[in-house]
Amino acid sequence: MNQTNRVMFFLVLSALGAVFLIAVAFQTPGFPPPVSPGEKVVVAALFVFLCVLGILFALRPNWLKTRVLTEDKNKTNNVNEGKRGFCGHHPDCSVFEHHRIICGKKTWCAGCLGLLFGCIMSILSMMLYVLVPLKLSLLVIRLLFFLGLLVIMILYAESVLPRRHAGVHVMVNVLCILGFFLVTVSVVELSGDIVYGFYAMLLCVLWLDTRIHLSQWHHSRLCHRCPQSCKVYVTGIIFGR
Repeated sequence: MNQTNRVMFFLVLSALGAVFLIAVAFQTPGFPPPVSPGEKVVVAALFVFLCVLGILFALRPNWLKTRVLTEDKNKTNNVNEGKRGFCGHHPDCSVFEHHRIICGKKTWCAGCLGLLFGCIMSILSMMLYVLVPLKLSLLVIRLLFFLGLLVIMILYAESVLPRRHAGVHVMVNVLCILGFFLVTVSVVELSGDIVYGFYAMLLCVLWLDTRIHLSQWHHSRLCHRCPQSCKVYVTGIIFGR
């Protein structure tokens, strides 16, 4: 399966998962039985655990490093003759300057930085969800659910659109993780069943993985169009967001 087909597969799978969650959100006309505090703690614990993993991946993205094999390995040395170094998890190249952001003396991958902040903010939000009882109307919860889905759709679109400023990329990735939080909590409240909450979190992992594949595909296209000879994302190591 080539990269384009793989991206399409993940997009279709992600869309089917979202359709199922929408069906869950509208399966009952009224409020289901409330989720107990103990069940909320269980959902929050798993969500926080996933966020901690996200923080670790944001700080050490090499864990997600993937090597792409070329059809003709004999051509690799010629293609990568001018191979560049990496800065902020991206090639030190003007094509990817809007994928990096400088904080003090450190250069960050804009996507990883957004993931870091988003995970921290989502952990705090989940703690508030458990500790502070909120009584929201059914309409408000459904609106928050669709807001979370909308943020994820914007994330996918932003991944392939021409990038103008790294700060926008940071903000979109922050909102993405908060969108995962909204979807997870909304599904739990709308279904009254933490099993659906577990499914929502599993789907959030799939959505994030789809976003990574989409980003890698976009990076490969940018690298392929570049007139320089390094072609890091075409035949070399693909990582970062």
